[in-house]
Amino acid sequence: MDLIFWFMGGLCIAEGIDLFMGKDFMIFVGTNVDKSDYDVDKVYAVEKWLFLADALLSFAMASHILSEPLEWVCMAVFGLTLVAHVYVFKSKRFRKEPGSGKKKK
Repeated sequence: MDLIFWFMGGLCIAEGIDLFMGKDFMIFVGTNVDKSDYDVDKVYAVEKWLFLADALLSFAMASHILSEPLEWVCMAVFGLTLVAHVYVFKSKRFRKEPGSGKKKK
């Protein structure tokens, strides 16, 4: 399980650093999320901090530097950040107006 947290922390810190540089290698990769539907600047502004929080929490849980009750708190906060990731992509606050990302004929 520790290896999973180390791997997850590495991915999260890499994505967080990329988002601070205005790039992305993980969020908009896939077929069900269309980048042109979202206000990318707003998404990146929130997601970079969420990914860095996920990285810190993952590394803390993997290294066992905290007591067991604090690790449970880290797991709960990690769950809340996952809910926040979903909120970003479901909320209308982070989307563009319908049709604004499409090319006009």
